[in-house]
Amino acid sequence: MTTSLPAHRTAARLLAGLVAATALTTSVAVASDRPALKADTRASLAKQILAQKQISLATVHPGGTHAGSTVRQNVIDTANGKGALTSPWGDKPNRRVALDPRMLNGLLKLRTQYGFRISVSEMVGGDHSTRSRHYAGIAFDLNYINGRHVGSGAPHKQLMAACKKLGATEVLGPGNAGHSRHVHCAWPR
Repeated sequence: MTTSLPAHRTAARLLAGLVAATALTTSVAVASDRPALKADTRASLAKQILAQKQISLATVHPGGTHAGSTVRQNVIDTANGKGALTSPWGDKPNRRVALDPRMLNGLLKLRTQYGFRISVSEMVGGDHSTRSRHYAGIAFDLNYINGRHVGSGAPHKQLMAACKKLGATEVLGPGNAGHSRHVHCAWPR
């Protein structure tokens, strides 16, 4: 009986060492995969947005011409694993910005979960205030909801409430200064 006790302890030590090594290997692999997973998630969400016929992505800017920084090109670039490009006339010109997966997911769910037909007028392109969340890749502007222009009978209050439920913490629209013709939804920095 005394001979089996040391073998039992040895087996327990080996098992504990194996569990600890597995946990260490797993945590290291997960930590090193995080940036890749985020990029994969970002690209996947962008592809899903591009596939939605009821999400219209602007191909022009209200304030200037630059095809590389339109919303549609921002989403295409993201789907292809690149950063979205800011406009040359904005406060942070000609920079590549990673679109945040929370923001992309919120945009997608406005259609898939809440059923809104939407038109996105700006993401990181255009001209915004210096500290705008647009330049951080965590904001978008919508100018049409369910075929109606914001400020002309579009159901903006319902959409704004949905944005908040989806995690947006800065939601502005008609009634807020500078937002009478669009809804702005932005996620935390």
